[in-house]
Amino acid sequence: MQTGGGSGSQASAGIGGGLSNGSTAGNASANGGSSAGTSFGGGTSGAPSSGGSGGRGNSSGGSAGRGGGGSSSGGTTSSAGNGGGGAPSTAGTGGCVQNLACKLQAPASSGDLHQDCVDRINQFRTQCACLPPLTRNKDGEACADQMAEYDAGKNTAHAGYTDKICQPSGAQNECPGYSSNSQVISLCMQQMWDEGPPPMTPCDGACFEKYGHFINMTSTSSTKVSCGFYTTASGKVWAPQNFLR
Repeated sequence: MQTGGGSGSQASAGIGGGLSNGSTAGNASANGGSSAGTSFGGGTSGAPSSGGSGGRGNSSGGSAGRGGGGSSSGGTTSSAGNGGGGAPSTAGTGGCVQNLACKLQAPASSGDLHQDCVDRINQFRTQCACLPPLTRNKDGEACADQMAEYDAGKNTAHAGYTDKICQPSGAQNECPGYSSNSQVISLCMQQMWDEGPPPMTPCDGACFEKYGHFINMTSTSSTKVSCGFYTTASGKVWAPQNFLR
């Protein structure tokens, strides 16, 4: 998972190993800037870590960078789940030109945090990967919020998914311990996207550990997404995104 600091420069951390479906999650430390994640169907953990059809493994993620201005001791992202297909290698239709190395400023807030999360994911999908947008799954948001609070309490990314406290399906990315909701939307999701497309298909094991967040964000198997948010007493934000078929 990756951590994000306040405004200013940013640095990303390494991604640790993920866990396949049925495995337990690794520890995720928001205070050290490193974390481990789990995957629904084999995922990754660490700087943003995402799940998918990766191999088994459990490792802690690398330390995260701190930006200038306000600092954050957490801010790593992590994900889990069943990644499915990735972004296509050719340009999409409708005049979209694929640019998987894109850097995008987050859209203006809608005033609805859960919608902002969906909009940011779809910004990357539609503008950079030429993929159709995902539908917001409002029915799954209570579960995603519950997982965010549970993971924060356990200080472990994907703990709620692994412990099956509620039942999403598909894949999960998570931003644990970021310093603000806006930082989750702007920084964390860009860090996940920056992993870029994998060099091989299928991308399992160590490959998925490195590229899992991007794979989940560009999955052609997912059709909808539920975002969750929880802010701790110390002001750290935990935010999972559950990608659903």
